[in-house]
Amino acid sequence: MPELLILASCPKHASAQRTQSARPSLPLLNPDLTRNTMKLHHLLLAGAASLALVQVGRACIEELDLAQMVAKTDAAVRGTITDVRTVRYTPPGDDRLIFTVLTVEGTDLYTGQPRSIEAAFLGGTHEGDSMIVTSMPAPAEYRLGNEVLVFSAPVEGWGPEIERYVYASMGGIFRAVESRRGEVILGKGQGFAVEQNVRLADLQTAIAKEAGQK
Repeated sequence: MPELLILASCPKHASAQRTQSARPSLPLLNPDLTRNTMKLHHLLLAGAASLALVQVGRACIEELDLAQMVAKTDAAVRGTITDVRTVRYTPPGDDRLIFTVLTVEGTDLYTGQPRSIEAAFLGGTHEGDSMIVTSMPAPAEYRLGNEVLVFSAPVEGWGPEIERYVYASMGGIFRAVESRRGEVILGKGQGFAVEQNVRLADLQTAIAKEAGQK
């Protein structure tokens, strides 16, 4: 079966009006921490806009600040990727779709409680059949064993094996690294929920503030 490429584009009537909301102030970290992050930035789309999946088979460019991401998701798990698998699903009357499913085990920053989630994004390779979607995370972001922060929400219509998705696909997964100042979540630039590198403790404070306003 030939490789299928899906471009992340919006219908004209859904084009981009960003909802303005106050952004929490997050302390920025030393630029020295950004060297590895910049390598990742070159893999992302120009403009660094988050891409939110709005329905099966379609991705829509949507800028999301932290407040908007918190409002649209019900889980933000900081943990370890313990499993990566793919599934293929063919909706009635439609072409087949391939999803990559991540298992992340750690702590939900919304509740402070331990949590394990399975969250999917559109795209991947299943039994030699590939679907490449421009909104999907780079492979380096979702390797087995990676320490990550994943924002997730329930989803319908993605087949019997998938109940949750990585919200905004590549815009909903962020790498976590250790530094001399403690654990750091690597930002992805303007238009992403985590724009700049930020200490996990500071991000937790900002998330708690936004979650309290839900």
